[in-house]
Amino acid sequence: MNNEGKKRPPRTPLSPEEVAELVWLKKIREHKKIERFKNTNSYKLFNVFNVVCFFIYCELVFCFLGPCHYQTHYHTNVIVEYSNSHNHVPTISVIKVTDVNDKQYSFAINDMIEVPPKYAPFEVGKDFLLQKEIKGSVSSSEKQFRIQRASPILFLSVFVAIFSFIFFFYNLNQNPYSLRAITSINAITVFAFILI
Repeated sequence: MNNEGKKRPPRTPLSPEEVAELVWLKKIREHKKIERFKNTNSYKLFNVFNVVCFFIYCELVFCFLGPCHYQTHYHTNVIVEYSNSHNHVPTISVIKVTDVNDKQYSFAINDMIEVPPKYAPFEVGKDFLLQKEIKGSVSSSEKQFRIQRASPILFLSVFVAIFSFIFFFYNLNQNPYSLRAITSINAITVFAFILI
């Protein structure tokens, strides 16, 4: 039997000019696809939402490192947890205070300070946008201390802000799938901030 009639003819390779033209056409199609996506309402809405979330993260970190909205409270109960001592002076790791409204605050101290007396004032600092309590001070020290409940908020703020910056730096927001992914991450993070 002769099967030579069913053989496919050998492929002829494309010339360099034809390859360059195919690459050029592919780039033009990709550019048109991106431009069509940029004109959609979801692109604009998601990007605005992501930028707002980025500024919320930056504001939380800025308020932790700098000025914030302070409120003065008075404590009725003070519980002190010590860590190892330094030169026979005990180091306070955590001070747990209960204010007159029975709300509890845990300050991460890790320093050698005096235990605040009963009914002494202490300050709690909140950020300006979400009003999250992130730092404070006790009457026996001039330093600002982190409120332990704020640790996840601060960690997520730094982590997701860096992630968002890298995401926008490399223009990944121009891809519908990656834009939906970062929008979902930001929505979950901000929703968690509201619940915490």
